[in-house]
Amino acid sequence: MIDGISTPARRLSDADRGVASLGALASIGALFSATACCILPLALGAVGVGGLAAVVPFHWPLTVAAMVAVAAGWFLYARKRRACAAAACTVSPPARATFAMLCVATVIVGISSIWGFIEQPLMRMLGGA
Repeated sequence: MIDGISTPARRLSDADRGVASLGALASIGALFSATACCILPLALGAVGVGGLAAVVPFHWPLTVAAMVAVAAGWFLYARKRRACAAAACTVSPPARATFAMLCVATVIVGISSIWGFIEQPLMRMLGGA
């Protein structure tokens, strides 16, 4: 027992954080690959980084991986929250940072998955072709 938390509970907390972090990173990668075809090269070209357009073919695999990782994060978060809703909570409740990271990751994955629909109106709005 460490700090009043049993070792399996500590591992579950680390797993929650790991899955939430993986989901956030995968969703950022998916969004990055979605924008890599048009807007991102313009922005990165302005700062001198242009070789990242090579991730465009990986948009959908990264988006699906991000969806799976974020869904697993939400599942672990809900499972831990339900465990702590019981009268005898044996594990620490999930941190607010976990909830915030999962929300941000969900929004980013959502944007990445609908990017094909919003890219043209966004480019028109920005004055592009």
